[in-house]
Amino acid sequence: MCFRFFINFLRTGALALTHTLAIVALFVAPGAHAAKLTLTNGDQVSGGIVSLQGQLLTLNSPLFGTVKIPWGQVVELRSDSGVRIELADGTQLKGQLLLLPDGRVVVAPSQSSPEVHIMRSDVARLNPPVIDPSVKYSGRATLGGTFNQGNSTDEMLNLDAELVARTPDKRYAINMAVNEARAFGFTTASRRLLTAQHDIFLSPKNYVYVNARAQSDVLADLTMRTSLGTGYGRQIIENPVTKLSAEVGLSYLSENYAIAPDRTYPALSLALNYEHKFFNNKLVFFNNTHLTGSHHESASTLATNKLGFRIPIANGLNLSTQLNLAYDSSPPNGIKTTDSSLIFGVGYVF
Repeated sequence: MCFRFFINFLRTGALALTHTLAIVALFVAPGAHAAKLTLTNGDQVSGGIVSLQGQLLTLNSPLFGTVKIPWGQVVELRSDSGVRIELADGTQLKGQLLLLPDGRVVVAPSQSSPEVHIMRSDVARLNPPVIDPSVKYSGRATLGGTFNQGNSTDEMLNLDAELVARTPDKRYAINMAVNEARAFGFTTASRRLLTAQHDIFLSPKNYVYVNARAQSDVLADLTMRTSLGTGYGRQIIENPVTKLSAEVGLSYLSENYAIAPDRTYPALSLALNYEHKFFNNKLVFFNNTHLTGSHHESASTLATNKLGFRIPIANGLNLSTQLNLAYDSSPPNGIKTTDSSLIFGVGYVF
C-alpha cells in the first residue's frame, strides 16, 4: 500500500514538474513571447508569439511545437511585454499587446510610457525580422596582362574592378574597366570605362536609380562619351547563390571625337545583370548587358556585354576568363561597328 502511494506520488510530481518546465520553456524560448489567445470558436490557445506575417500568426507551443493560426480567427489576445509591433505606416512599437473583441488594440510600451490605442487594422506585423542598418561592402578586382621585351615587344593590361556598398534601403556601386595594349611601339587597344550608380530601394525588390558613365576609346576616335541617367530597377533575385536584376530608364549622352563631329542626344537605356554560383561555389558564371537606343537623328544604338566565368581557388582569389563585346551602330568613318576582347586574369573577391 505504501509502495503504491509512493509510486503515485512520484508520477504526480513528475507530471507537475513537466508542466512547470513547459511553462518555463514558454517564457524563455528564444524569439517567442508568451501570449494567450481566444479564437472565433471559443477555443483558447497559449504559446509564444513568433511572428505575424501575411495575416498568419505563428506560435511556439512547448507541447505542440509550431502552430500557425489565421490572424482573422483571433478575437482576443494578451501578450507579455516583449512583443515588437509594426504598424501599417511603418511605426515600430514594443511592449505588452492587448487585442480586444471589438477590434481595439492597446499597446503598453513600459510602466513609464503612456499606452498606445490603435485599431486591429493598424497592426501590420508582430516580431518582424530585425534589419541590420550597417553598411555591407563587397567587391572584386580582376587583373590580366602580358609584358614582353626583347625580340618581341608586347604590352597588354586588363583591369576590371567593382566596389559595392549596401544598406537595407540604398546601394552604391562603382565599376572600372581598363583595356590597354601596345605592340612594336604602336597602340593596339586603349579603352576605359568608369560607371557609378546610386540605387534607392522602395521595397526589398524595387528601386530607383541615378547613374553616370564615362568612356573613352582611342582607336575608335572616341575621346570621351559621358552619360547621365535615371530609371527604375528590380532586384529579381538576390541570395548567396544567384543575383539577377533588370533596369529600364532614360539617359542623356554626350560624345566627343578627335576627328568626327561631336554629338549629344537622349536615349532609352536597358540593363540586365546576372550571376550564379555552380557546384557549391566552385564555378561562378556572370553576364552583364547594357543597351542604349534612340530615334534621334544623330544617335547611335550602343550595346556592351560582359560574359565570363570565375573559378575560386583560395581565400578570395580566383581565375577568370571573360568575353567583352561592344557595339556602336553609327561609329565614325573607318571604324568597325563591333569590338571584342577575350580576357584571362587573376582576381580577388570580397
